[in-house]
Amino acid sequence: MKKFLCSVLLSASALTADDSILSELNSLEIIQSNQIRILKVQDEGNLYLVHGESTRAADAEPQKPFDFFITKDKKILIMGDALYANGQGKVVFNVDKHMIEGKEAFTYGSGKKTVYVFVDPQCPYCKQFERLMPSLAEKYTFKIYLFPLPFHDDAIPMSKWILKDKEGRAERLIAIANGSTEYHNLVLNEEEDKQLDAMIDAQVNLAEQSGIEGTPTVLDSDFNKINWGRL
Repeated sequence: MKKFLCSVLLSASALTADDSILSELNSLEIIQSNQIRILKVQDEGNLYLVHGESTRAADAEPQKPFDFFITKDKKILIMGDALYANGQGKVVFNVDKHMIEGKEAFTYGSGKKTVYVFVDPQCPYCKQFERLMPSLAEKYTFKIYLFPLPFHDDAIPMSKWILKDKEGRAERLIAIANGSTEYHNLVLNEEEDKQLDAMIDAQVNLAEQSGIEGTPTVLDSDFNKINWGRL
C-alpha cells in the first residue's frame, strides 16, 4: 500500500459509527485489495477515523494495528495524523468512559464541571497545568490519573510520593509542580513499594488501553479531548 503523511484540519465533533458503516467500509475495494480488516470507526465530520489491521498471510512480516482516515465519499484513504483546526490537538479515538470512570488516582477541586486529566508528574507541560489547578478548583472537579512516561527517570519516584497516603495526593502533585523535591526522601518497606508499583501499573495500563499518548491529556465530561489552556 502506498503510504503518505498528511495533516488534516478538522473542526467537527466525533461520533462513533454504527456497525453498518463498519461493514460498508470493510467491503471497499481499496480495503480488500490491500488486505486490511477494519476493527473500529469513528465519525469525524467529513472523514472517518479508522482502526484496522493487516490480514496478510501468516508468513508475512507481522504488523501492528494502525489508524488511518477515509473520506466520506470513500474515494480517498489517508495515512498519517490529523489535527483539529480549533487547537484540540491530534485526532484520536474517543476514550471509553466506562473504562476510566471511577478509576482515577485522586480527585481535586469542588467545581460543577468535571474534567478527567492524565498527567506525568515530571512532565514540564503537566507542571504548568498543575500550577493552574488551585485557581480553577472552584470551577472544576479534576479527576486525576497518573501516567508516568518511561523516558522521565523521576516520574515513578514522584508518583510513589504522591500516592503514598490517600490524604493530600493532589497537594503533593501540585507541590512537585512548584519545585518540591521531597519525593527524594520517601522511605518504603518492600510491601509498600509493591503496592505502589501495582497502583502505578494499573494507572499506566488504563491510560494505554484508553489510547492516551501524551501528557497532559484533559477530557471534558463527555470524554472529548480539550485544550487545557482554555479552561
